[in-house]
Amino acid sequence: MLRSRPRRAVVSALALTLGLSGLSLISTASAAVAAPHYDDPPAVQIGWTDSATPKKAYPIDSNTNIPLGTWQDDAGKSHTSRVYATYDLSAHEGKKIYGAKVFLDERSVADCTKRDVEIWRTKPVTSTPTWNRPPAPLAKLGEVLTPPQICPGAIITFDVGAAVQDAVAHRQRYITFEIRVPEQHESDASYGRRFHPYRGVQLSTQVNSVPQIDNAHLYNGGLPCTQLAPYPRIGGFASTLQAVGTDADEYDERSVKTEVAIWPKANPEARQVFTGEHGQSGRANTVNLPEGTLTDGKSYVWQARVTDGADYSPWSKKCFFTHDRTAPSAPTVASSNYPPDTTGEWGPVGVPGIFTFSGNGNKDVAGFEYSWLGLGVHGCSASGDHGQWECHNPLDQPGAVRLQTPGGSATVTINPLRSGPQRLSVRAIDLAGNVSETVTYSTFVASGEPQVQVQSGRPEWGQEVLLKFVPAPGVTVRDYEFVLDGGEPQTRDAQEDGTAFFSFVATNPNGHRLTVRSRSDNGYVSPESRWDAYFDPGPGVKSDVYYSPDGSPVGGVGVEGTFTFSPPPGWTDTTAYRYSFNNAEATEVAADANGRATITWAPTASGFTDLTVYAVRADGTVSDYPNWYYFDVAAPTA
Repeated sequence: MLRSRPRRAVVSALALTLGLSGLSLISTASAAVAAPHYDDPPAVQIGWTDSATPKKAYPIDSNTNIPLGTWQDDAGKSHTSRVYATYDLSAHEGKKIYGAKVFLDERSVADCTKRDVEIWRTKPVTSTPTWNRPPAPLAKLGEVLTPPQICPGAIITFDVGAAVQDAVAHRQRYITFEIRVPEQHESDASYGRRFHPYRGVQLSTQVNSVPQIDNAHLYNGGLPCTQLAPYPRIGGFASTLQAVGTDADEYDERSVKTEVAIWPKANPEARQVFTGEHGQSGRANTVNLPEGTLTDGKSYVWQARVTDGADYSPWSKKCFFTHDRTAPSAPTVASSNYPPDTTGEWGPVGVPGIFTFSGNGNKDVAGFEYSWLGLGVHGCSASGDHGQWECHNPLDQPGAVRLQTPGGSATVTINPLRSGPQRLSVRAIDLAGNVSETVTYSTFVASGEPQVQVQSGRPEWGQEVLLKFVPAPGVTVRDYEFVLDGGEPQTRDAQEDGTAFFSFVATNPNGHRLTVRSRSDNGYVSPESRWDAYFDPGPGVKSDVYYSPDGSPVGGVGVEGTFTFSPPPGWTDTTAYRYSFNNAEATEVAADANGRATITWAPTASGFTDLTVYAVRADGTVSDYPNWYYFDVAAPTA
């Protein structure tokens, strides 16, 4: 006798379809073109029960097709089976469910003219139940009565979207389905059938993560969204609106669209919506307003939302700004101590320039920017944490001064970058970042650069170099700031006479470069001086007697002098030197442990003399470049 269970109220309408082309119609986890997306929730358990063994559960195995309805075993014993499948919906939590289907893959059918299969939702179970202890039914979800058009091998499809939506909405991690032959036919073996052991029962869902708008990351013209009055005035970049949206679906990460709604604050009925394509989840997506959308002088309200093509986020909070494209008037420039070049006078030595900029009462002038090198164009960069534009206020940058009273004047102290004829460029700026025409103030700047003197003789690679910093005439120096080879700035305090010293070891075979400027207690910072040292690729040669900076005759016939040879730049294994005077036969002298060698030589004739020196390595290789050392031997006096 078959055991049956009481029927519960049917809470969902009958819904079924018959698939004719096999399981290829079931979408898997492959990438979808657009939202919503198909997914296959993982099965927690799939199995069946058997009335003949009512206390035993039968999880699926690879060798046994899944039985449904009444069937007989090889011994002729009658069995009745029901199928149970449980799926894990935890990955769908927080997502919108568009639909769900259960697919049954038939492998064998008792009678192709008969089919009646029901699907029920039951209380969830995580292991296959037994016939005696089935899970309590919750609702009948569907029933198929039509004979199969393909037999065997048909795909039975049940719409279970409402059940999956309900489970996800109530945060139920598991959902269990029961598949059975209806009670009136369950004991009739002609309604029996079997399903594929692994493809026999599958759940496919169509889901979507609803995108979200990030109210903390809304930007207009490179500035954060604000709702506080007075609203920011934005100029040339006001048409660039950006919003950060997020989408939790992997396939939508790079296909987030942004919509921006904008309208004049005084006219909400004039609301317009514009779209930005090709956004990325978690990154600022840009919407550029068409030319003519904004009117100069008007205040606007805007908000944004994002979509993945299937769902929209809520609209963001509202943002406010005033559009300002009117440039301020040009300033006037004057100086109390650096006269204009039209006077023919020069500015003072060692004193910074004092300049006054005036907005001439124009209330639109919020400040000024100035430079000895000319003024460029203000821009923005996508340097924000979320890729948003950042447009820095030019009045907050170096070389700018902000007015306390709009349209007023400001006095600044400016050190010229160079001496000689110089031009100071100045322009006015308003609160929106608009700039006036540039005014140029031309003046003559007295020379104030310090001198750099080498105190250790001609610099040699691998040897200490001693430099002396000497102030320009008329400049009282507190200290010197210098940079060697592009490194970090260093300072040296000036001595009582205004000089300072700096030494270093020449370790770069390519030479060294130093820049230095002096600084005074009165705020004067001199223009930079530059000192360079270049090392010839051949060995070094120094002489105590036969050297003259200006090439004048030195020494004399029979007057001995020493000549010290040093390694070529970069050489660390110099063992000898080959040298010759006036193209005579070469002589080789061994180098000491430091790679240096010293010879003594006395000329036998006066006049122009040349010394050629090559370096020799331990392996016998000779330097590619020699040192051609020239000097003039003094003639005997009468």
